[in-house]
Amino acid sequence: MSRHFSIRCVAAVLMAALLFAQEPAPVRVNVRLVQVNVIVRDRSGNPVTGLSKDDFEITDNDKPQKISFFEGENAVVAKSPAPLPANVFSNRIDAETQATSGITVVLFDLLNTAFADQVSARDRLVQVLRQIPPGQRIGVYALLRELTILHDFTDNPAQLAGVLEQLQGQTSHALTNSEEAPLPKPIESPATKAALEVLVHLTDGAQRVSKDYYNLDRGTITLNAIEMIANHLASTTGRKNLIWISGSFPFTLGLTDQDLKKMKNDSPNRQRGPFEGPFEQAMRAVSNANMAIYPVDARGLMALADYDAGTAMAKTSHTNPDIATTHMENMDTIENLASKSGGQAFFNTNDLQKAVRTALDDGRMTYTLGFYPEPTVQNKFHTLKVQVNRKDVTLRYRQGYFAVGERPADINPNAVLRELLASPLDASSIGITAELQAPTANGGAWTVNPVIDSDDLALDDRAGRRVGQLQIVYSVQDKTGKELAGVRDEVNLDVKPAVWKVIQAKGLALQKQFTPPANATTIRIAVYDPGSGRSGCVSVPLNPN
Repeated sequence: MSRHFSIRCVAAVLMAALLFAQEPAPVRVNVRLVQVNVIVRDRSGNPVTGLSKDDFEITDNDKPQKISFFEGENAVVAKSPAPLPANVFSNRIDAETQATSGITVVLFDLLNTAFADQVSARDRLVQVLRQIPPGQRIGVYALLRELTILHDFTDNPAQLAGVLEQLQGQTSHALTNSEEAPLPKPIESPATKAALEVLVHLTDGAQRVSKDYYNLDRGTITLNAIEMIANHLASTTGRKNLIWISGSFPFTLGLTDQDLKKMKNDSPNRQRGPFEGPFEQAMRAVSNANMAIYPVDARGLMALADYDAGTAMAKTSHTNPDIATTHMENMDTIENLASKSGGQAFFNTNDLQKAVRTALDDGRMTYTLGFYPEPTVQNKFHTLKVQVNRKDVTLRYRQGYFAVGERPADINPNAVLRELLASPLDASSIGITAELQAPTANGGAWTVNPVIDSDDLALDDRAGRRVGQLQIVYSVQDKTGKELAGVRDEVNLDVKPAVWKVIQAKGLALQKQFTPPANATTIRIAVYDPGSGRSGCVSVPLNPN
């Protein structure tokens, strides 16, 4: 990063050197309330209403938990926060809009969807949005090579439909290049058979290498987009839904036995790209945001590859999802993704309205349970189990979470900060409110005063002192998002109890002075907490007027 900044950084807290190694092992503090949204339906699929806190039981890694927070179905948070003062900006969505019972993002996936399916799914989605009554917060995003905001949250679905109608489909070259073309059949000639078989094998290997590259590319972009959306919604109240409309799902967890057998005779150069690492990172963000995912197959109603309308089998194949979806790739992974997040997958159906309606209804007809887990420093996924004292009911809820106090492994802070700054969305897992002060005289230094929410920090308790570290980047950008100047700070916290009480009440206040280039339009502030893996980013527009 170039250094147009003045490097002076004044912190409103006491900072000192890290403590010596012989001191007692740290205890992680700032344990946050874990909230679990629970959908309860009877055997007919209708929502079960009228349940109370005493009707529920919840366990964390098989340990019963005290339900410290409970909210019944149809709950609306009657919260109308005061508007932010002039030149003050926040990454908290609820700081700018009234909180309701839930929020929904529709992700229209052009990257993984064929052109014809894009057009069909878009038209069906427009019809669905025009039928939804006002009052529910919905945003519509699109994914190609990058995540694009078509329209951020609004309670006017008809407005979203009008914007979506203008969306032109695009051919996804990454999708096209990841599909294998049929290879020529070797000529059955004794003189040429052996040579042609070698040639076909080499061609097949090269084609598979190319396919793997584009599949890996699509999978990485898709998981990054899911992570960006989860980080953006992390601080919002109520249920958060992601309706992911896609024509294919380009990643799987691990390799099957069949894959391993093929490797023996396959090209050694193939990028097989198991997605455990990126998948876990995205799922950590989904877990932290308490976001439910609803994958929807944009291809609509599907038949088996050998479907024949003239046979008796045709009707069965065309209507039975269990039969008709057996040829779809990565179904287990996608259904696992949906169920573990508390959502639901929709395949082999032209009823896009049902998928959208289910997600929206889940936002209104949900019970919210909250408990405070025991502090921990272990990097383990916590398994949740919810039970209700009613017969013949089904429950849907997220299957676990990563505690805020757990140290994630193998996360590159530099990569996280780069992703935050490159994302079109502000991230809100760490709350940031920033005040911008213009210079009093032309050509003077500007000042930005970020305040970081102390509840979102994972700090160690060392004999009463709060110890931790933050990585912060201040990036000055032009209107295209290109960085013109920037600086990175490492903030080492070693805070006395009296000072910590002030930080808890008012937040961690920092200050940075800078002189932006003439064509600068925005300063983006990105914060990463290595102790928890949480991050936040806020955009501050530069407006000298």
